[in-house]
Amino acid sequence: MINLVISPSFESTIPQKVILKSAEAVLLHERKDVDLSIVISDNQELQRLNREFLGHDAPTDVLSFPLGEIDPDTQRLYAGDVIISWEKVVEQAQKSGHSLECELALLVIHGVLHLFGYDHATKDEKQEMWQIQGDILKNLGCDPQILPE
Repeated sequence: MINLVISPSFESTIPQKVILKSAEAVLLHERKDVDLSIVISDNQELQRLNREFLGHDAPTDVLSFPLGEIDPDTQRLYAGDVIISWEKVVEQAQKSGHSLECELALLVIHGVLHLFGYDHATKDEKQEMWQIQGDILKNLGCDPQILPE
């Protein structure tokens, strides 16, 4: 199950279907049947979380908090939480010249892959993660060229 939490100030503008389809595409790719949460918030909240948990006092586009524990209520694996700044989605889509939907899909895919242990700290890790992101984006109808260098 994908639990979607959207800040009330953005609720009417967020394409929720894009979020769900993107997360489901990652789950299908990874052959995972898990629960997770995706939160859409703002730069202020992402900056607070980035500072508190990573020591970086700046807003960011997406943060992932892997958990990987069994939920005592459902007895299902809870993979963790992905938090995305809607303001960054808009800013990065405009800057890069692609759609809000594809930028949002990219950040959802990126965040969910982090929940499953993917990273981009080394050249090999980045190559693997970018390949998977590109394949999923393409399957969702987005140009994989939107991936940042």
